[in-house]
Amino acid sequence: MCDRKEVKPLLGRILGGRYELEEKIGSGGMAIVYKARCHLLKRHVAVKVLRPELVEDEEFVARFKRESQAAASLSHPNIVNIYDVGEENGIYYIVMEYVKGKTLKEYIREKGKLDWEEAVRIAIQICSALKHAHKNGIIHRDIKPQNILVSEDGTVKVTDFGIARAVTSATVTMAGANVMGSVHYFSPEQARGGHVDAKSDLYSLGIVLYEMVTGTVPFEGDTAVSVALKHIQEKVKPPEELNPDIPKSLQDVIEKAIEKDQNKRYQTAGEMIKDLQRVLKEPNGNFVARSDDDSDMPTQVFKPINVENEQQESQDEGEKRPIRWRLLFIAIPLLAILMLFFYIGSQIYQNHFVMEDVEVPKVVGMDEQDAEMVLQERNLMMKVIERKNSSQEEGIILYQDPAEGIKVKPNSTINVVVSLGPKMIRVPNVVGLLQRDAEIALENAGLKVGTPEYVESDMPTGTVIRQSIEPNTEVVENTEIVLVISKKPEIKLVEVQEYVGLKEEIARELIEGIGLKVGKVVKNYNQNYPEGVIYKQNPQVGDVVERGREVDLWVSLGPMPSYPKVLEIDLSQYGRDQEDDASVNVTVKRVDDGQVVYSAQHALSEGVISINLEGSGVVRYSIYIDNQLVREIVVDFTKREDGD
Repeated sequence: MCDRKEVKPLLGRILGGRYELEEKIGSGGMAIVYKARCHLLKRHVAVKVLRPELVEDEEFVARFKRESQAAASLSHPNIVNIYDVGEENGIYYIVMEYVKGKTLKEYIREKGKLDWEEAVRIAIQICSALKHAHKNGIIHRDIKPQNILVSEDGTVKVTDFGIARAVTSATVTMAGANVMGSVHYFSPEQARGGHVDAKSDLYSLGIVLYEMVTGTVPFEGDTAVSVALKHIQEKVKPPEELNPDIPKSLQDVIEKAIEKDQNKRYQTAGEMIKDLQRVLKEPNGNFVARSDDDSDMPTQVFKPINVENEQQESQDEGEKRPIRWRLLFIAIPLLAILMLFFYIGSQIYQNHFVMEDVEVPKVVGMDEQDAEMVLQERNLMMKVIERKNSSQEEGIILYQDPAEGIKVKPNSTINVVVSLGPKMIRVPNVVGLLQRDAEIALENAGLKVGTPEYVESDMPTGTVIRQSIEPNTEVVENTEIVLVISKKPEIKLVEVQEYVGLKEEIARELIEGIGLKVGKVVKNYNQNYPEGVIYKQNPQVGDVVERGREVDLWVSLGPMPSYPKVLEIDLSQYGRDQEDDASVNVTVKRVDDGQVVYSAQHALSEGVISINLEGSGVVRYSIYIDNQLVREIVVDFTKREDGD
């Protein structure tokens, strides 16, 4: 088993003392991309962290540093700027311009295929970026839709100049979609391992343009090798067969860009830009210059013909002809005998000494031991070049090279990648953490975060209440965890109804029925409402309040009772100094409004006089004798006295 560096949790980490990794925004066969915050310049950047298998190759790292620094010198509106290249504790990273948008691959998938005019405008921008890079001596070598970003304002930016160029010099064995993704856009010379130059980038751009207008790549295959062979050997289906709306001039541009012979393609990005610009003006034009295929004979230089010399040579030739014929009659039989001996010898050699090539069987998906037996039966050897975790069971073959169907010499070695089985992860406890902190903890542990659920609770808003898998449970890597997040209770409003005129019991049922509560209940006498009936409420009718609000009620005790009273006044105590037949004026007034309720002359000899009083509630009276206040009394008409 080959040693592999473990990928350390990076979210939340600060690289270079300034780049804080906030969010994972993409990944590929060579790197993982994070959105990061540059604390020095207070802006967002994209940080691309190289995968460990690339970092282990010292030659690649050295090449990568040189190429990234060279790519950083490029400055063009259609090229993603490289701000910084660094290394920290074995983590190699590139800091780039953060482009808010999507890759061209995602854009094509969303739309199925692009309108040909939009595709041409995008291709012109890509071509412009390549022209600038080629002028500065930099060949991209991995032009594909995944390496082209489309910003929200429609600007196209090419990325990964440093990585793409460096990878071509390193031996990196990787399986999966990332290798396939690149090989779909390889030029024939790249597939053969030949010389790569600016025309190779233009070939890849031609394939990208083909995909933009048709929605598909021209060559598909089960393996990277089969796709690469098609780039070398097979002709491309004309794009107009997949999309009849493509104009003739654009088809000519695409076919010229993806010629298998480098000399028949566009020689510079500038040439291709000119033709693309003309496509927009003359869609049905016949202006694309294509190389003639009539003859591959090079131009030859002949000596001038001298007439006299020709005559002399003709005469000499006539004399030599009989000798030549004699030699020819002798040579032909000898040559025939030699050819016969050669044929017989070659057949003996082929039948007894030369072994035929062996077709590689499919071992992907087989158990390691079974795969080795199958290969041995075909006189082939198996070599495990890597063991890694995967969704397959332990011991299952994940990848093979050469691929199924390729013919190889006997005793050739078939390289395979073997599954270690699913990687098991212990689920961390994130209950009580804020949502973002919990997501970072789960991603750093190697788990996926599902779509969260939000519920009302008493916990602080944004806090994790529950997690779909209990803490400390062992699960397969990349298992999805769903978080339940606390949110503020929704404020539900209720319109207050009218309860005045209703019995208290009925009013209570109606109040509680719409989600309100009965608050303070005050009971008083009321002349206008019978006993037990609501005569006042708060809040008022039509007010809109939150559910659970209290409603205060005032309940009538019925009309206030009134019992007549008798006021007795002893006059004898007021006339001691007067004669017995003297008289006084007795006056009774209500204190609250000064109204006189009784006034009359009485003889002192009458002694105790009685005055009938009528009223309601509790009333305060003032008693005057000869206009002199003698005392005040309080009369409660609501109380029933004995004898009433």
